[in-house]
Amino acid sequence: MSIQNSHFSIGPAWSGLAAAATVALASATMAGVTPAGAGSASDWESKNNFATRLIADTVPWQDRQKALVAGVHIKLDEGWKTYWRYPGDSGIPPRFDWSGSGNLKQARVLWPAPTRYRDAAGLSIGYKNEVIFPILIEPVNAGQPIELRLKMEFAVCAEICIPAEADLKLTVGEGGFFSRSYEPLLSRYLGRVPGKQTSGSGFSVSQTKAELFGNAPYLSVDARFPEGTKGADLFIEGPEDFYLAPAEPVDRRSDGTVRFKVDLTKGDDPKDLKGKTVTLTLVTKTAQAETTWRIK
Repeated sequence: MSIQNSHFSIGPAWSGLAAAATVALASATMAGVTPAGAGSASDWESKNNFATRLIADTVPWQDRQKALVAGVHIKLDEGWKTYWRYPGDSGIPPRFDWSGSGNLKQARVLWPAPTRYRDAAGLSIGYKNEVIFPILIEPVNAGQPIELRLKMEFAVCAEICIPAEADLKLTVGEGGFFSRSYEPLLSRYLGRVPGKQTSGSGFSVSQTKAELFGNAPYLSVDARFPEGTKGADLFIEGPEDFYLAPAEPVDRRSDGTVRFKVDLTKGDDPKDLKGKTVTLTLVTKTAQAETTWRIK
């Protein structure tokens, strides 16, 4: 279901404002979302070392001219980080509970490409300073406000890790016409969400190998990145509830190919990977892509 909202402009005169508002209200109501649903934000919820809020706006996304997108916005103190859906050697992935929401049919979490960090606890995967998790939201009843209620559990870490919680509320679909636009902020993080790896993306996986038996089991992936890009990295996620040690780069070639290897002696029983599918997320400083590999 595509949720759309028409653009409207505000003229210098009150008559222009009234006309624009009338047209916008009619168009947006036909599309199923009131125009004031764009540009909403909750208050910041500040705690030690971090602050959280919800934002929402209509944003172009894939084949949708205007998708209704919320954002879980986290700001972190200097030196602190939080985690991606696969946190690495340590950490806790964020968990999102929308069950207290009203008129919410779907809330699909999108994950911006993360960064790897090394510290005394090992290798972690996540974000420092700030992150927004875009959420594609869809109402049960089009044209009615969505009452977002999020209870989130996550972790923030510096030299120590602290379990964290947030309880956030936001009504999307009512308010004034002078709401601030959050489209640029949401678009920035939507632009860091990996899309499917295609032949024209500059990303490819040229070779994979799985050795699941013996004394030194491993996974090996040769990933090619767009020429001239920096920060080439690969994250390999195992099946649900299966721990994989983070992939490490072991060889870099002049054509942009990097070989990554996963030491399977550090995770769960490697034999359980036979016939399973793992997710490969390829990232650089400026682009990212995602694909899958079924291990035979």
